[in-house]
Amino acid sequence: MNKKALGIIFAILVIALIIGAVVLSKYMSRIPDNPPDTIGNSSGNLNNKGLYCESDGYIYFANINDNNYLYRMDSNGTNAVKLIDVPVSYINAGGDYLYFYFDDPGGTKFMGVAGRMSGIYRLKKGEKDFVCLDKCTSGILNLVGNTLYYEHYDNENGMQLYHSSLDGKDKGLSVNEIVNPACVINGEIYYSEQDSQLLKIYRPGSSEGRPFMDYAVYNPVVEGTDIYFMNMNDDYRLYRYSLSSGTLTKITDERIDTFNVYGGVIFYQRNHDPALIRVDADGQNAIVIAEGNYENINCTSTYTFYSPFKEPSTYITYTFGGNGESARFSPAASDQ
Repeated sequence: MNKKALGIIFAILVIALIIGAVVLSKYMSRIPDNPPDTIGNSSGNLNNKGLYCESDGYIYFANINDNNYLYRMDSNGTNAVKLIDVPVSYINAGGDYLYFYFDDPGGTKFMGVAGRMSGIYRLKKGEKDFVCLDKCTSGILNLVGNTLYYEHYDNENGMQLYHSSLDGKDKGLSVNEIVNPACVINGEIYYSEQDSQLLKIYRPGSSEGRPFMDYAVYNPVVEGTDIYFMNMNDDYRLYRYSLSSGTLTKITDERIDTFNVYGGVIFYQRNHDPALIRVDADGQNAIVIAEGNYENINCTSTYTFYSPFKEPSTYITYTFGGNGESARFSPAASDQ
């Protein structure tokens, strides 16, 4: 074999190695697909700013005692660890990744660069380097299968529903409407239409939502085959609509300000004679958790977290059982 032929073979081998390295690099950096029924956080938590998200035996949370920086602890509330010095909300988990809104209202200096860093970000569990998927101002964010849906805001168009792929390469407008993406059932988003407050459904890929229920609905939450919501036609009392039977049931006879539902129990903030209440999903066995005004009710399998209205502190109570006892939540932490 002459030198020319050897040179050609060598060049082919080099090109093949380069192509192989590129393909391998793309494969290694690829975000694995989630199961189609993946939901990043519960609708009740997301309607309460998504400050806590339980996944694979851990609770990921925004530590209000430390600038809302992202922390992780065991599901039993122990071994709190700071993950990154970034203020977060609307935390979602899917596969090996966390997704969140980096809430930066005043602008920060990060990695030596000054400027407003607000946006939708991705962080691989166990790592510290996070990736911006969309630098924007946003409201509620929800991971649905392999797509992120979020309330994107800009000065020209106001609030619209946007979407992004997990790698951020495919993103843009989903529908020119204010759509809260928290409540998802079988891949479809159930939301309150901005003007009429009627419950509508947005199917991904559609140009607009379609009407579903002729009630003025606020903050719908899905739990199993039921939708819970504050009925604006009945002074914000809590109702439940059964998707399986089509029946509508009033849960409370008192006006509420916010609520969350988890595993057959409801936490709600009573408006008159203000107090945080826990009650069974059928409206029975009500317990006063705390007197006063509270917000940001986030539920996990063992504990429920809540904050005094517009105060920088957090309290914790049992999601199930107990007599309504609660305590200040101030986790000691160390960096990961």
